[in-house]
Amino acid sequence: MSALVVLVVGLVAGIVVQRRHRLPPGAVTAVNAWLLDIALPALVLHEVHAVRFPGDLALVVAAPYLLYAVTTALYLLAARPMRLGRETVTALVAATAVANTSFVGFPMVTVFYGAGSVPIAVLVDQLGSFLLLNTVVLSTVTIVAGASLPRAALARRVLTAPALLALLAALALRPVTFPDWLDSALVSLGATLTPLALFSIGMQLQVRAVRQWWRELALGLGVKLVIAPAIVVGLYALTGRLGDHAVTIALFETAMPPMVAGALIASRHGLAPPLPSLLVGVGVPLAFVTLPLWSLVLGS
Repeated sequence: MSALVVLVVGLVAGIVVQRRHRLPPGAVTAVNAWLLDIALPALVLHEVHAVRFPGDLALVVAAPYLLYAVTTALYLLAARPMRLGRETVTALVAATAVANTSFVGFPMVTVFYGAGSVPIAVLVDQLGSFLLLNTVVLSTVTIVAGASLPRAALARRVLTAPALLALLAALALRPVTFPDWLDSALVSLGATLTPLALFSIGMQLQVRAVRQWWRELALGLGVKLVIAPAIVVGLYALTGRLGDHAVTIALFETAMPPMVAGALIASRHGLAPPLPSLLVGVGVPLAFVTLPLWSLVLGS
């Protein structure tokens, strides 16, 4: 429960700082640089290096990929009738096609299913959400935001992303035991991700903009918190494995709110501001209502 307090405090602190202080132009950019270039890679390197793989790994890890495919398809279907631009669709995909399986996911799994289920959530997050975020999502955002850049420059930007490099390093170094000092350093650096990520979102959150973006916000949160997870659960029901505990945890993770890191990437590239921060700022508190309902659905 303390992790949930950290989420709320980080978000509220960002909102308070935005309203009470005149922030310098590069304040949010500096915080995001730390999050995406230091804290996130440290967390990825630590978690993936130490994670244990279960026997039903494929079925567990498939959930976030199915969620991404379903969510993206829904936005593409809605784009023409709602007259959504390419940047808006990309911002929606970046923030909501990948669930917030770590910042909110880990504490929520602990609350509803116990700390013993967190390793399963880590697998869903690291081999699913983070891998998607740092490959497909990052590539899509980079291409849409930097359409005028040469292909070589786009490829270089994607392939040299610190989080992606950390993921590859973690997989390659799994046979190597990290020294205690390095492991502790990675944990400390990674621990700054959750509070600072919500703090950054709070600094960018523009409540007045809800009126301007209410259609896109309603679409994004409706798809993320209700429609897309329901479709994924329905598809998994066809496999007859809904009673499996590991599968239940994976499906519960798909119902998490919008991905903070995805919203940060979209914001960093200037896609449909302030929609990405609105999706997270409104979606995280709203998920505190929808997630208990999903736990009941999956439990039944």
